[in-house]
Amino acid sequence: MYFFLLKAFFAGILTALSTSLVGVHVVLRRMSFFGDGIAHIAFAAAAVGAVFNASSFFTALLFSILSAILLGYLSQKGVHEDTGVGILFSLSMAIGIILFSVKKQQRSLMSYLFGDILTVSNKDLFFLFLIATLAILFTLIWKDRLIYMTFDKEFLKAMGVRTEVVYYSFLILLAATIVISVRTVGVILVSAFLIVPAASSNLILKDYRKMFCLAPILSISSSIVGITLSIWIDVPVGPIIVVVQSVIFFSMLFLKKGWF
Repeated sequence: MYFFLLKAFFAGILTALSTSLVGVHVVLRRMSFFGDGIAHIAFAAAAVGAVFNASSFFTALLFSILSAILLGYLSQKGVHEDTGVGILFSLSMAIGIILFSVKKQQRSLMSYLFGDILTVSNKDLFFLFLIATLAILFTLIWKDRLIYMTFDKEFLKAMGVRTEVVYYSFLILLAATIVISVRTVGVILVSAFLIVPAASSNLILKDYRKMFCLAPILSISSSIVGITLSIWIDVPVGPIIVVVQSVIFFSMLFLKKGWF
C-alpha cells in the first residue's frame, strides 16, 4: 500500500518540477493558450492511436511535437501562436471524444481527461524523470537565450545566436512535457500545472531568474499538499492540487494588492 503512495508522491513531484520550469517560459512568452491547445491535440492523437491499436502514448507524443513545430513555424510567418492553436483547439477535443467513444474506451477517455496519479506505472515514472531532467538541462543551458528572445530577438540574432534552434527546441520540450504529464494530471488540468505556479512567482518577483526557483518550489509544495489532502478526504488528486495552486496564487495576489 505504501509503495503506491510513494510512487504517487514521486510522480507528483516530477510532474510539478517539469511543468513549472517549462511554465515560466510559457507565462513570460504569453503562450498559455498554446500549452492548453497542445494538450488537446495530444488527447485527439491518443484517441487515433487507440482506434488503430497503436501506442496511444507515442502517437500523442509524435502528433503533439509535430503540431508544436507546425504552429511555431506559422507564428514565425506572422500567424500568432494562440491564433493557430485556436483553430485546432475545439476540433481536437471533438475528434478525441468521438474516437474514444467509437472504440468504446470510456476508461481511457476519462484517464486522458483527468489523469490518475495514484495508478502511475514504473514506465510512467521513468518518462516523468526523463522529462524533468531535460527541463532542468534546458533551463540551465538556454533559459537566458529564450527569455532574451522573448523581448529582443533581433539583438540575439546580432550576437550570432541561432534563435530558431532555441525556439523549436523549447516547443518540442513543451509538447513532450505536456504529453507525459497528461498521464498523471489529465488534459483538462495540465495547463494549470504549466501556468499557475509560474504566474504566482511572476506576481511577486521582478527577477525572472528567481522565478525558475520559486515556481518549482510552489508547484512541488502544492502537489505534496494536494496528494495528502486527496488521501485524507478522499477526493480526486489532480483537482485538489489545482485548488491548492490557485489558493497560493490568489493569496499572493491579495498580498501584493495589500488586501490582507
